[in-house]
Amino acid sequence: MLDLIIISFVLLVTIGTGFLASRKSTGEADSYIVSDRNMGLFTFVAVNVSTWYGGILGIGEYSYRYGISSWFTQGLPYYIFAFIFAFLFAGKVRATGLLSIPAKLRIEYNKKVAIVASILIFTITSPAPYLLTAAQIIATIFDVPVDLMLFVIPVPLIIYLSIGGFRSNIKVDVFLFFFMFAGFIAAGTWLFITHGGMPFLEQKLPVEHLSITGGSSFFYLLVWYLVAAWTIADPGFHQRVYAAKTAQVAKKGILISIALWALFDLFTNATGLFARALLPDLQNPVSAFPELAANYLPVGIKGLFLASLFATVYTTLNSFIFLSGVTFSNDIVRELIPNEKFHLKRYSAIGMILSTLIAIILSLTLRSIVDIWYYIGSLFVPALIFLITGAYFKKFKQGEGLAIFQLIFIPVSGLIWIIIRSELPADSFLAQIEPMIIGLLTGGAIYLIGWLQNHFLTR
Repeated sequence: MLDLIIISFVLLVTIGTGFLASRKSTGEADSYIVSDRNMGLFTFVAVNVSTWYGGILGIGEYSYRYGISSWFTQGLPYYIFAFIFAFLFAGKVRATGLLSIPAKLRIEYNKKVAIVASILIFTITSPAPYLLTAAQIIATIFDVPVDLMLFVIPVPLIIYLSIGGFRSNIKVDVFLFFFMFAGFIAAGTWLFITHGGMPFLEQKLPVEHLSITGGSSFFYLLVWYLVAAWTIADPGFHQRVYAAKTAQVAKKGILISIALWALFDLFTNATGLFARALLPDLQNPVSAFPELAANYLPVGIKGLFLASLFATVYTTLNSFIFLSGVTFSNDIVRELIPNEKFHLKRYSAIGMILSTLIAIILSLTLRSIVDIWYYIGSLFVPALIFLITGAYFKKFKQGEGLAIFQLIFIPVSGLIWIIIRSELPADSFLAQIEPMIIGLLTGGAIYLIGWLQNHFLTR
């Protein structure tokens, strides 16, 4: 009963916070999309930390399957690229005073590039992995069908985000930030005290779970480092920097966020190792954390831990539904219809509904959180990284024609490679080459063609 009280309290206050915050938002773009650019350091950190860490059951799944390599693939690469973003991009992004990545691409390239990029951004801000995670958590807690929760959970989010915009997003994330840490710290400490530390894990875990690779191939590990470059192209990162009071707040906030992510990763990965040690025969590793809670955590800590799972994913779901909605509205529809017919909140709501429906279809089709991350990141992130880098660093800027070609052909090349690779022998060298590597090589080749054209062929 105590566990249900804790979880119900968090659920009700979360939704209530979203609706209460929505009363103060206006329909103006600066207010609705970046909350009047007044995020202070604490708020920036709380929102940044909680929003960037959404696929918590995916972390449980990865830790259960591959052990400590989870930290080397799902943690370390993101710290590296966040650090790069803080020092190379944060100041430049904040100085623009813009609202989105496509707005910058429109200035640096042209309208067509901005619209095509907006479609890709709408895709990578799909809330699919986070909706699936949230549905699995709520379904486990309340013993209801996962598929039903895919349809129920987004309803209050879409309503309060449609009305309140980023202000509602912020208030919800700040509230859940505390529960995100509290549950994992409590559970990890309990497991350590009850079962012991490394001696227990060394005795119970397969040897490869305590190795850096976790038994995975070099190319599979490499692709996660490449996927982490997503940070440079992540519209949420850009939005939070736009919303910061100053560039210094954004830079400091990202660096503090890295330290907090490292702390959180310590507890999530340790908890995943305990799940593998205590529950070695799970049929579905996605359920590692919920099953660990059900079987090995005491009353109170169990409720707090389940609330932490919910808080971790809900903050990201909250953000991605909103980002997909405003990308559809402000960066796609606004470019295609006359200004007098455009209504920011109305079209943002339509965008959120459309994105959510696509997310439901993806969740019902793929079922794996890690797979959803993997395919979206592999296909679409490489196409954006080159253009965004060029937009802020002129030496890397492409011509407008090649920019369009890059946005379209890089995802196509990755998709073609996925099809080709499926026909290759699983143990062959070529089968180990991941689609994101193909995308980055394709993008690099296109960039080289453009560079040669600009420096030699035009002379």
